[in-house]
Amino acid sequence: MRKLLYLLLLLATPATAQVRNWDPAPYRVDGGIRFHDDLDFYLDGYSKQELKAMRKQVNVWRMNFNKMMKATIADIRTYSEGGNMQPVTHPFTLPVVGDSASHVLTAGKGKVRVFMFGSISNPLARAQLPFWEKLRAKYDTSQVDIFVIYGRELHPGDKREFHSYPAPKTVEVKTAYAVEFAALTTLPVVLDGVDDAVFTLYGRVPNGAYVVDADGKLVFRETWADSDKVEQVIDTLLQWYAQGRPKLSGGSVQ
Repeated sequence: MRKLLYLLLLLATPATAQVRNWDPAPYRVDGGIRFHDDLDFYLDGYSKQELKAMRKQVNVWRMNFNKMMKATIADIRTYSEGGNMQPVTHPFTLPVVGDSASHVLTAGKGKVRVFMFGSISNPLARAQLPFWEKLRAKYDTSQVDIFVIYGRELHPGDKREFHSYPAPKTVEVKTAYAVEFAALTTLPVVLDGVDDAVFTLYGRVPNGAYVVDADGKLVFRETWADSDKVEQVIDTLLQWYAQGRPKLSGGSVQ
């Protein structure tokens, strides 16, 4: 318990710098390429100023000692150590928020598919939205499919910012939250169920991000969505395809 509380207090301590300790070089695997996962437990992809702004939206004491938040942090820590998820593509079919259509992950074969989890009470996901919108605008949608899965609330009912959003107990309430979230962005948003089935398949990390290649293989995952890293992965994949999927030379696409 003492170790857990120490970790929680560290999480609540402002970061001093933005750390970029991820190796972007792809490596060869199963006839394709894959990328090093970025499973850092700590929020080292944000600056001190960004973290300070986001922490104003949540109650740090509640984050440290609320039972649900402890469980969430335990999930994130387990995931960052390689657990909580079988690192392969998990197919899903989810309804599109504000539309009668469904999003079928496996129907996107031939495209690079990129998604992150988010929710109305997730400051991290909300902070990423404008950057992911720029990513979506950068690529041809016939080549790259970028979207958000509305998953689990990260800070349900917390502080003034999220007081009106307790953890949803019905699909109707979760759908209403997702509609509000979708209004914040031009990105397509799809809805996970109240049972968090897809969220659980992908490791139970509230702002996890994933890249599935054109062949349907999971090639990258990260604990905290980071548009810069996702962009590097997408660019490398598209370059590799354009060059006829060459062999790697020194960890780089030839």
